[in-house]
Amino acid sequence: MTNGIAGKVAIITGGARGIGFGIATKFVEEGARVVIADVLEDGAKAAESLGDMASFYRIDLCSREAVFKMSDDVAAEFGHIDILVNCAGIARPVPTLKLTEELLDQVIAINMKAPLFCCQAVGRYMRRQGGGSIVNISSGNSKMINVGRTPYGITKGAVNLLTMQLGAEWAMYNIKVNAIAPGWIETEMVKKPLRSGILDEKKILSVSPIGRFGKVEEIANLALYLSSDASNYMVGQILFADGGWSLGIMPDGLDYIRENDGDDF
Repeated sequence: MTNGIAGKVAIITGGARGIGFGIATKFVEEGARVVIADVLEDGAKAAESLGDMASFYRIDLCSREAVFKMSDDVAAEFGHIDILVNCAGIARPVPTLKLTEELLDQVIAINMKAPLFCCQAVGRYMRRQGGGSIVNISSGNSKMINVGRTPYGITKGAVNLLTMQLGAEWAMYNIKVNAIAPGWIETEMVKKPLRSGILDEKKILSVSPIGRFGKVEEIANLALYLSSDASNYMVGQILFADGGWSLGIMPDGLDYIRENDGDDF
């Protein structure tokens, strides 16, 4: 057990699958007590698969009242809350001219309001106990435009600003707030549109310097770092873990290097 999270209590929203479950798995491996907070019933099976160090808390994160009750319940059961990972999120691709108020409200509720409510609810306990770590899961789409995802992009941009705002306000309480902005990660959220043809693997990788999709474990390792004492001097930072996607190279731009970077120096 390494990196200073053994024995700590972590709430991970959206931890039933994907990146959230990967983070939950990593934290349990490192000796943390994990609470998977999710609306999906799959969360119970996910927690069970991780053993005695994980439990499931079914919650509608759209409800501020429910979020505050969750923090009260977790604190009452374990005595402290040391880590919060805001990973729950939804994507509702749609052309902007067809974006309805109902759909926009759905995305804002989960991607923007829920992280704020969770930070408020858990932040109360972290301040009282003398500190803690908050990791917000943003997205590469907060910087790189992916057409048809206006509500997703603007809400993830809001997550970045929330991270910076709370990072500045709460550092004095020894509450460390940072964010991870993943790129194209091998989760069902990416695999499903790849299978259906909505996304094109060749086009995606043509703008990736690393030339592959990211692995859930790579994001989990970064979340572990940001939750540990090893990152105590990081305040309000957004770390883009995207294989270089945010560098903005042209599609197939690396072909020039491949074709001309021979050994004839």
